[in-house]
Amino acid sequence: MEVQDVFGGPAATLDEILDSRSRRAERQRERVERGCRCLVSFTMNIPGAVKQFPLSSFGFRSGLEALRRSLPSESLQWESVLEERTGSEGLFQLDADPWEVKRRTVRLEELHPLGRLFDLDVLDGTGGVISRSRLALPPRPCLLCGENAKICARSRTHSMEALRLRVAQLLDDYARDRGANSCASCATRALLYEVSTTPKPGLVDRNNSGAHRDMDFFTFLDSSAALSPWFREMFCIGWKGAGLSASELFQRLRFAGQEAQRDMLAATGGVNTHKGLIFSLGILCGALGKSQGALAPGGPPQIDQVLELCRAMGRCSLADFDADTGESAGLRCYRELHITGVRGEAADGFPAVMEIGLPQLRHWREQGLSLNDAAAMALLALLSHVCDTNLIRRGGAEEANRRRTQAGELFAAIAPGEIGDRLDRLDQEFIRNNLSPGGCADLLALSFMLYFLECDGHIQAEKTAAPEGNRSIAGKQKSKR
Repeated sequence: MEVQDVFGGPAATLDEILDSRSRRAERQRERVERGCRCLVSFTMNIPGAVKQFPLSSFGFRSGLEALRRSLPSESLQWESVLEERTGSEGLFQLDADPWEVKRRTVRLEELHPLGRLFDLDVLDGTGGVISRSRLALPPRPCLLCGENAKICARSRTHSMEALRLRVAQLLDDYARDRGANSCASCATRALLYEVSTTPKPGLVDRNNSGAHRDMDFFTFLDSSAALSPWFREMFCIGWKGAGLSASELFQRLRFAGQEAQRDMLAATGGVNTHKGLIFSLGILCGALGKSQGALAPGGPPQIDQVLELCRAMGRCSLADFDADTGESAGLRCYRELHITGVRGEAADGFPAVMEIGLPQLRHWREQGLSLNDAAAMALLALLSHVCDTNLIRRGGAEEANRRRTQAGELFAAIAPGEIGDRLDRLDQEFIRNNLSPGGCADLLALSFMLYFLECDGHIQAEKTAAPEGNRSIAGKQKSKR
């Protein structure tokens, strides 16, 4: 992180800053003269001439959210929010005890991760400022040394460069942590929603363990809980890796993925529940982190930007096919059938997800189906389009092709009210034949991940129509399921 990159905004002159303070004081006087019980002024402590830049705006908006939550319920009578070259400021008129409001704002300044950057003044009905000293509280500490901030400012104890660096670190860390938490939440929800979708042919769900004897629904819950912090870590690796090449970032994510796999196996007693998804979601979380970090954070990234980073890192993984890295099921499938599996799916920007899984989820939700039934239909669509390497491993290429055709016919004929019964019968058939489309299940989880990111406003995605017909997409995923 470079300080000059964080403080990338227009500089305000001293006269502009002083004029802004005068206008703020005048607005406060006007509200007091009209009659008010309590007035709260909120600004940010940003050193230097550059007051307005993406991270400062993000910090201010986060402070506004926290302030509104901390104010007495239903006490807000009027508010004004301005974002100008000289900085952002908010003014709130409340029908509340100003002393109690001051206690709440002090708590916000002391406990919020960005509280050291918040400047929250509380005025009573006479326009008098309620200071910390009037509450017998110590003065605000300096950002750098912890001593009285006003004394350090007057004596210029610290350089402007040191102050700006500290502010940049606080803002960057907070934005990264918020993004990482959201990413990990969406990824974990994706794992939980995928295994909870019921019924699923041959797969672990809430009804049964599918064509599996070594895992059940609770095994997946344990695995999901173990992996959740790793999705957060992978986002942070991407955020911190803004200057890294795709190859360097991929290697760091792969190392983290190997550590995540160890935790998964420890949580499940050695059962591989999510190996393929650790790879795919690791790349997606890392790409999301790098995209959001580059915007710092100027708004949610476009999905195309995230997917381009996924492609670049996915292409790095294709080198595994030319390396002597052992005889995994995915490598054998490539050598025997030239199907690239999970690596090829990532290298192509997850086309099965973007062209089938995600559009199907959107489509069926818009048609009024529950999220469970929409996911079941999306899985059936994936099964009818994707050459699933897990089906190939369990039943052979000819059987996998036959099941893909069967799924396509069922998808074309099934009615929304029949989803449970028809898929339950297909589930029993898959169980009898020891078949499990684990690759398609992984693609469904990735579809859930992008769906949640989009719904929560963490990415901007271009919506595409749900696909028609039975166009085949080369098999992309490998998992033990």
